[in-house]
Amino acid sequence: MSIICCGTKSTRQSSYQPHETPPWLLSFLFALQHLLVQTSLICTCHNLFLQHRPLTSPDESRLLARTLFVCGISTSLQSSLGTRLPLVQAPTFELLIPAIILYKYNEVKDTAADAPGSVQCTGSSCDLQPIREVSGALLVSGLLQVIFGVSGLWGFILQFCGPMVLAPVLSIIGLSCYKPAAMLCASNWGISMSLIAVCGLLSQTLRCVHLPLCTWRGGDRRYAPVFRMLAMFLPISCIWIVCSFWVHDATDYPSDVRLVQNTSARTAENPHRTLAALQGNITQLSPWFQFPYPGALGWPHLSLETAGVGAAMALISSLSSLGSYILCARMLKCPPPPLHPCNRGISIEGIGNILSGIMGSVCGAGSNIPSAGITGITQVGSRHSVQLCALLFVLIGCSPRLSQILMTIPSAVHGGSLSVTFAMAVGGGVSFFQYADIDSGRNIFIVGFTMFMALLVPRWVNAVPTQLDTGWPALDMLILSLLTTPIFLGALFSFILDNTVEGTLEERGLQSNLPPWEAGSKDEAPKNQDRELALVYGLHPVVARLLPATYPFTQLCPPPAKSIIIVEGEDDKLLSGPPGTDVELGCTRSMDNPGASV
Repeated sequence: MSIICCGTKSTRQSSYQPHETPPWLLSFLFALQHLLVQTSLICTCHNLFLQHRPLTSPDESRLLARTLFVCGISTSLQSSLGTRLPLVQAPTFELLIPAIILYKYNEVKDTAADAPGSVQCTGSSCDLQPIREVSGALLVSGLLQVIFGVSGLWGFILQFCGPMVLAPVLSIIGLSCYKPAAMLCASNWGISMSLIAVCGLLSQTLRCVHLPLCTWRGGDRRYAPVFRMLAMFLPISCIWIVCSFWVHDATDYPSDVRLVQNTSARTAENPHRTLAALQGNITQLSPWFQFPYPGALGWPHLSLETAGVGAAMALISSLSSLGSYILCARMLKCPPPPLHPCNRGISIEGIGNILSGIMGSVCGAGSNIPSAGITGITQVGSRHSVQLCALLFVLIGCSPRLSQILMTIPSAVHGGSLSVTFAMAVGGGVSFFQYADIDSGRNIFIVGFTMFMALLVPRWVNAVPTQLDTGWPALDMLILSLLTTPIFLGALFSFILDNTVEGTLEERGLQSNLPPWEAGSKDEAPKNQDRELALVYGLHPVVARLLPATYPFTQLCPPPAKSIIIVEGEDDKLLSGPPGTDVELGCTRSMDNPGASV
């Protein structure tokens, strides 16, 4: 279907790249779109973690406000100093699995220590104890992620990850979310299917409809596919408004929503809880303004158990973040992320998790699949909109009353939003198969074995959790957290098999006729790629000037380029930039002072 309402090819803005800035009104709508999608992920993670020990409405809104505040700061840091990709930071399901395992372990320990009949705690201090335990684990996870990023560990490992590693891992990330998404959609399939259908209609069927953009500046009028660019904002906001007036009865929300089999057991006393019960009693209003400060919900609790879970969180969160980086670049048709931006991104996410632990957040903050998936659906990857979304997160995080309003979004809307965004991860993973020889028996075995075992092992481990008993609870929870996370198993199996099973470069997809990114004309491809790398991933020259060219800073910022002897008459034939030019940073470092930029 090809429909162009108005405008010519030269005046149409089909998409927004990270370095491009949309009009302010459109950028604000993009920021609200990010906010609504991330709210689905944040509220779902909160409900899953607190489903067996719910807090009062003021406490829950206060906890949600803190999470939004931390996510806003982390997003601002990531988009400015990290990878600089348009990724909003938020809690992830990969971080939630170890958190639930830690909570269940402490619940069993407290039950065994109490007298018969006193299973549940009483008092606000006991209700907040699981949050303190998870905060301690997030603190350990953040410290390890900073070490991973500064040392360049993940950047080094990423060099050995080809298409046969990326394809199954991204597919597994998307497929592993089908259970919580299905349980959320089950609260009202009509609402969920309506959201999915409208989103598909706007993003696919009407993707070629260009409408004029309103700008404050004069000049030529620009036209953009507004329906596709707002394909998530329009259905979510409209359905939310309709449901607030139309749906009066509480919707049954199953309390055994699970990320993997038997991760959370159903409570016999309360097999189903209403959505209103999970979201709190809205009649108990929270204050309009309350600035979050460290220690308000208690300081992080550190122990050997939290250290073990924190180590698992660091590994799992780093893998999920690397997948989000690659998927986001793939969706926006940008160059694949180099090693140094990936190291910076992991380090910044570690700082975000440290902040989450200090502030008392539930599931940390990291790059997530919904944030990358929405860029593929809308083709909007403006860094300006993401930074504006970070500002909205911080403002709403200072107002528990506004955070309480976000808790009224129906769970069916969350299910539909997660279903659409996680489906993009499956499609993005499958697209990497085109670079490898998928007809090869070697590759067929690697893909089939990896995806099957990554979904089989978590189910088996959770079916018989008592068989895992090493005598050290911290080690038990570390192993259990890793074995119940499909992304870790998929990355482990695919990485080992692809790098140990013999195969040609063509089979592995490391020498393909199809480039992973189209840089333009053949003659100008190297120059275009260097320019694009600088625009998408390059640090600001002021920031780059402050980093010395010594280890470990060279893992975060590439060292200066070596001098190139230019032979007279061959300067036009060089494929690289001038001496001292750092194409990734978009600046020039002085060779006399390698740590400075001019």
